[in-house]
Amino acid sequence: MTPSIRAALSAILLAGLALLPGCLSSSEIQCVSGTVRCGDTCVATQTDNNNCGSCGSACSGGNVCVAGGCTCPVGQGVCNGICTAVASDPNNCGVCGLTCGAGQACNQGVCQDCSQGGCRTALIAGCIAAPGGYLQRIQDAPGGLLLEAPANPPVATFPDALGFIGTALLYGDHDSSTLLEIPVGSLGSASSERLSLVTGTTGSIAGTSDIYVEAADAGSRIYAMATLVNTLRIFGGPDPAQAGALLDAGPGSVGALGLQDLGGHAFDPGSFPEPFGKIGNDVFVPLNATGQVLRVNVSNPAGTTVGDTYDLQPLVAALPGGGVLPDGGAFQASPTQAIARNGYVYVAANVLRFDPDRFVSDYGPPLVVRIDPTKSGQAALSAVQGLDAGVCQNVEWLASLPLGTAARPMLVSCAGVRTYDQNFNVTSVANTALLLLDGNDQQITSWAPSNGAGQTPPSVGRAVVQNTTVYVADESASRLYVLDYGTNSFVERVGYVDGGTPPQICPTYISDLVVSPAP
Repeated sequence: MTPSIRAALSAILLAGLALLPGCLSSSEIQCVSGTVRCGDTCVATQTDNNNCGSCGSACSGGNVCVAGGCTCPVGQGVCNGICTAVASDPNNCGVCGLTCGAGQACNQGVCQDCSQGGCRTALIAGCIAAPGGYLQRIQDAPGGLLLEAPANPPVATFPDALGFIGTALLYGDHDSSTLLEIPVGSLGSASSERLSLVTGTTGSIAGTSDIYVEAADAGSRIYAMATLVNTLRIFGGPDPAQAGALLDAGPGSVGALGLQDLGGHAFDPGSFPEPFGKIGNDVFVPLNATGQVLRVNVSNPAGTTVGDTYDLQPLVAALPGGGVLPDGGAFQASPTQAIARNGYVYVAANVLRFDPDRFVSDYGPPLVVRIDPTKSGQAALSAVQGLDAGVCQNVEWLASLPLGTAARPMLVSCAGVRTYDQNFNVTSVANTALLLLDGNDQQITSWAPSNGAGQTPPSVGRAVVQNTTVYVADESASRLYVLDYGTNSFVERVGYVDGGTPPQICPTYISDLVVSPAP
């Protein structure tokens, strides 16, 4: 019996004895770490709703115990002394006491008419097939997920990344490395206006990893991260409210958005810049190949300037075990994404060691790095504490939950430890999960995807959010999981299309997943 198994059995036996006061006298009860003695019982006062913070302190009114304090579930407010999901409660829609009418539903705090199918959530997935790819629209209707017929403009191969400016879909095409403009109501067509994502000095395939759009100067600014050519391209565009009308040029034709090439930033060759987080005029760009994050000021797209360079490796070395494998090899940060949230930047560090001799990767503990933009250099960095290494490894994606709270919660996607066969098919996945962190970066709960017998084991990928529903892409078999967020927990939806199995969205891989506005 190994020491770790022996220690685990000892902990289980000790916990079991603590729950059997008849076997021990009151003076003999010893509580395991993380619990305290309340009478003749050991209680986890950090999470126990009946003993929250101290023995006998019970939470009421729908409150739950988080970190030793009674609080409403994330995304809920207080109406008449009761925790209420004002984003989706038809009796308290947006504010307490506002009741939606007959045939209406509460959607992000607004009463909406459901009579014409307006209560559906539409998503668009970028699909990679073999060869090529396409766009897949998915309708989340009251009866379950509905997959429309695949579509793709004739000028496109497959999308590397997707984004929206109003009701115009922006599509980073792979083979042509151009930015396509597509009406959301007609995914099989595209504007003749196509901007190149590469230059004469950067290479031929952009490998776009992100398309980010923001309002700017009565118009918009579009950022396209061309990862394979180590370049951030920046374009100027129209007011998002006008974008759909600009493309709607009449039957059988598509107009143009009139995008302008404003400039961008060239990163060092081979650094592989990934999706960034933006605060003010600064973008915080993870460099996958170097384990760094670069702070770039983009107030003048034609003349960007570099600020701080943050090295993530010291935080890897501070992980349990010192970031060192049993064979003496070292884990490295290979950051894959950054997001802006609650005034900070958060980075998915993706800790691993690639072994070229075995052509496999070894994965380390989970690491999410927080950057304080008010500080300079390494002093700006800290690690989010308390991530459960027992269920999470290989953090690749992050998402902020727009639930209207002052401090937004965060989703952490853990792709897990994947093993492959000689044809690169996934054969097993361990420690893959979606974590939910509250506004103070404390882990609240986790969810692990279900899997049917004989199916390819799932690997949690990017997650997108609409209201209190979370849509999770599976990286190993292109399935789409749907989670309803409730009282600080996730509930996986059943009855997708065929009675319970999450549908496979793409033949090979989901390259991107976005919530679609109505046409």
